[in-house]
Amino acid sequence: MDIVLAKVTAIAFLVEVLTNMVKSLVPNLDKRHITLVAGVLGVLVAAITRTGVLHALEIPVQFDYVDYFITGVLISRGANIVHDLAKTLNVAS
Repeated sequence: MDIVLAKVTAIAFLVEVLTNMVKSLVPNLDKRHITLVAGVLGVLVAAITRTGVLHALEIPVQFDYVDYFITGVLISRGANIVHDLAKTLNVAS
């Protein structure tokens, strides 16, 4: 599980960088559009890399894309939130 959480943290950093690139390329985007861009990027990168938090936590999911969607939304919230989640899960185990 530690490896998956490390991957999710790395992907979250990547999505933050990509989102910041979009912000610099299109500076007049408002906050809700940036949030949507980050969400789409998070889900895409999670699906492309086949990284799923629910699978890592051994929570059964019938369709992989649901896991990728949830992971992507978590990733899109930022690396700090992912890091806090990883710390909490490590303390709990």
